[in-house]
Amino acid sequence: MIKGVNYYYFSPTNTTKKIVEEIAKGIGNILKGENITFIKDNREKYDNSEEVLVIVGVPVYGGRVPKIILNTLKGIKGKGYVIPVVVYGNRAYEDALVELEDILLANGFKILAGGAFIGEHSYSKKVGTNRPDEKDLSIAYSFGKEIRKKLENKDISTPIFSGNRPYKADMPIRIFAPIPNEKCNMCMKCWKVCPVGAIDCNDPRNVNLEKCIHCYACVKVCNFNGREVINNPVQPIIEMLESKCLIRKEPEIFI
Repeated sequence: MIKGVNYYYFSPTNTTKKIVEEIAKGIGNILKGENITFIKDNREKYDNSEEVLVIVGVPVYGGRVPKIILNTLKGIKGKGYVIPVVVYGNRAYEDALVELEDILLANGFKILAGGAFIGEHSYSKKVGTNRPDEKDLSIAYSFGKEIRKKLENKDISTPIFSGNRPYKADMPIRIFAPIPNEKCNMCMKCWKVCPVGAIDCNDPRNVNLEKCIHCYACVKVCNFNGREVINNPVQPIIEMLESKCLIRKEPEIFI
């Protein structure tokens, strides 16, 4: 039996964080939770002993693992079992779960289970609205219970995840960012949640467009609708999402 659970999450809008924490609670005996959202040093290393079960959660960006977090993920090492978890915006997670699986296998882990959950889409509050909700979190907690039962039964079978190898192509690079409008009251909440430091700490009107990863954390945290994207280059994608991706999807569990 394991000595405990370490979990890691990249979660600019806190959706992935909620799911990963609930899975960890279901397993029980948590040792450590690590927020890897605010990347200070991509060379950081996180070593986990063979007796520790690890959960790693990331959001899905265009059907893939976010490129910005790849170096940090490669630093999460271990010899024991790991649970890869991806969270997507009610469209599709495509190859993200198998990509995360491959990263963790290369880091020395063995795969015990995995899951794909749903969060509110970064681009639109109309898609996956307010998710993960109570039902999602209940499923995540129950998933944790199932994982613990699998360990207690000494079942070390490896699940087969949905996804393709080679992975789908990365999204094209688009240089844009949400910027303040006349409703902005300079509260600086946006600066606090930006995972890549694209917003000036002294003036939120100054935004480094090339740093922005389009997580929309700054938009979602604003209580005044004070940030928007002018001439949004992903507007056609938003219109597609809001016309074709409103039907509720449910988490997929692999165990």
